[in-house]
Amino acid sequence: MTIGQQNAAQLNMLVVEDNPVNQRVVVGLLTKHGHRVTLANNGRAALAALEKDRFDIVLMDVQMPEMDGLEATALIRERERQTGEHVRIIATTAHAMKGDRERCLESGMDAYLPKPIAQQALLDAIEMVRSSGLATPKNALTASPLDVGEMRQRLGDDEELIADIIRLFLADYPLRLEAIESAIEARDPDRIRREAHTLKGGASNLSAFGVVEAARALEMLDSSADSLAVDAHVARLVAEVEHLATALRELQAGMPLCGL
Repeated sequence: MTIGQQNAAQLNMLVVEDNPVNQRVVVGLLTKHGHRVTLANNGRAALAALEKDRFDIVLMDVQMPEMDGLEATALIRERERQTGEHVRIIATTAHAMKGDRERCLESGMDAYLPKPIAQQALLDAIEMVRSSGLATPKNALTASPLDVGEMRQRLGDDEELIADIIRLFLADYPLRLEAIESAIEARDPDRIRREAHTLKGGASNLSAFGVVEAARALEMLDSSADSLAVDAHVARLVAEVEHLATALRELQAGMPLCGL
């Protein structure tokens, strides 16, 4: 079932796009499926809109005048370091070149959608980020801890390699969580960020977007954040990692080459 078939999934969306034709296409597709849409012509206008209203998802064009999507996303994530919130941002770009997706995700975006935008691809991208949890509640677990199909594609559908990556992650993550707790006790924000970054890297290989996002939020947390904010981010990360670990163990149990 697509998001357009679910009345409960109607969303408040911000479309950041400077091309009037592209604006018409995206707004038409979104409103057809019952979503509320606000338009912004560039990244600066998007920041102003986010100050005034709360959006479930932002469709962010990458290349725009005045302020592009990457810069706008960086500023949005900078604001969120203090609030602990996380608005979902889907990158849109007409320059679908190798490395663009990775560059967008590294900037803090949650998904990547090449132009010209097709209806089903748009709905699928919205559903992907929607199902991994909206901006609130902050500590809600992602519905699916990993995208098995994307993980298999990323790892060449190599059962033995997949089994090894799962085994390594399951062996490593308790050490990372322990190191984060130790860094918190030592009040060492740099080490917290390093350990979160390492967890994020491991989860990225597994296409485990819930852990990636939670680790990124902790990694980006400002050094001046109070202990309550740090604890909330760590609690979210721990919950996401354990959620992922459970799914990985279930997957591992059905793998003939896991060697366990």
